[in-house]
Amino acid sequence: MQLTAHPVGDVVEIEKSVATRSMTLGLGGGVALEFYDWQLYGFMAAFLSPHFFPATDPVVSLLAGLAVFGAGFAARPLGAALLGPIADRISHKAVMLIAVSAMALSSLMIAVLPGYKDLGITATIVLVSLRLVQGLAVGAEAGVANAIAIELAPSGQEGRYLGLINGTFIMVGSIGASLVAFLVSGAVSPEVMRDWAWRVPFGVGGILGLLIIYLRQTLPETLIARAMHRVDEDSRIQKTTGGVWKALWKARLSLFAAILVVGGVQIANYTYNFGLPNIANGVFKENSTYVYGIVTVMGAIWMVFSPTIGAFADKVKPSRAFVMMRLLLIPSFFLSLLYAEKSILTFSIVMLVGGTLVGCNMALYNFIATTLMPRNIRTTGVALGYAIGATIFGGTTPFLLLWLQRSNLSWVFPFYGTAVALLSIIVYLIAKKRGGVYVRD
Repeated sequence: MQLTAHPVGDVVEIEKSVATRSMTLGLGGGVALEFYDWQLYGFMAAFLSPHFFPATDPVVSLLAGLAVFGAGFAARPLGAALLGPIADRISHKAVMLIAVSAMALSSLMIAVLPGYKDLGITATIVLVSLRLVQGLAVGAEAGVANAIAIELAPSGQEGRYLGLINGTFIMVGSIGASLVAFLVSGAVSPEVMRDWAWRVPFGVGGILGLLIIYLRQTLPETLIARAMHRVDEDSRIQKTTGGVWKALWKARLSLFAAILVVGGVQIANYTYNFGLPNIANGVFKENSTYVYGIVTVMGAIWMVFSPTIGAFADKVKPSRAFVMMRLLLIPSFFLSLLYAEKSILTFSIVMLVGGTLVGCNMALYNFIATTLMPRNIRTTGVALGYAIGATIFGGTTPFLLLWLQRSNLSWVFPFYGTAVALLSIIVYLIAKKRGGVYVRD
């Protein structure tokens, strides 16, 4: 049965009107910080890897650093599984505060963590542990933010509103990470950047976390509770964790579709945000200031596009917009092959042309994944779908891209990305046909 995604009742509507701005800032600001801290490791991998994974071959050191980047994703499904049901059953606000606090504290610790030469293997273990903690936090964040956002979105404008929360604010965090990296890299010499200046952006993220914790602390718990825990004939509050998992099992086709919807775009996202920039910095030794500048411009394009693509989905139907954007994603995989040797011009063209195609999909995928989950388990379902999709497909991408290039098998990568993109369309349409879309299309 199709469900609308909006709370009813004059009191809720009045509260929504009064609290919209603070809710948007609290939700969006937390999403921005989460992705600033999460993405920052990817941007800094080429610089921090020698400090924690020393090797005679810099490519081997970078591969080790990217492996830890991928390992952080392994904790995301666990975070979704542990904290998602708590949000659905008890308190969304508490889970949001836990997530943002864990993220900020972990970044501060990375900023001051001594390297391998000072602590030996202990430094490596602590770094991996901090990335796992960040994975737990991000695993819960996506489900909570998306579930609340779609409930608070104006009727008929779900795509535009989620484009704002999960497109614009995600890119504020991502652009913030690349911009801070750009500024720090431009302010110091390459030697200083490799030695210690890479730590500065992590410290910035930790300090900004204090502001976001305050913003989320002020979110109105009563509005969140009424929006998320309304009971009607189609939606029942899950009183036990077992009830959450039983309901999720009934929606397993929709969950599988959500995993692929997320996974298809995350392959492209992590190719353009981390795979290609780390190859540029760590393999081809491009000027890192230029590299971060280009990534920042690409992110700005994504940020501008996000609400527009969301509004387009509201106008033409979310399902139709999703299929169109997902087909446009395929050329981006093949464009990545063009950057096969040192050339900042080629890097720029690939990033800005292919990256724009990726950005159109980044604006939409969270909205589509959210529509696939029943309201009473939306937080858990979205969190798990996002975490599993990002872990399997996104977290492995930078490592896979570099490994394939080192093995002279780069041509395999775009076919892999294309196959997942097409599969995501097929499974989504099957789920839609069988009633697995729970928000008005």
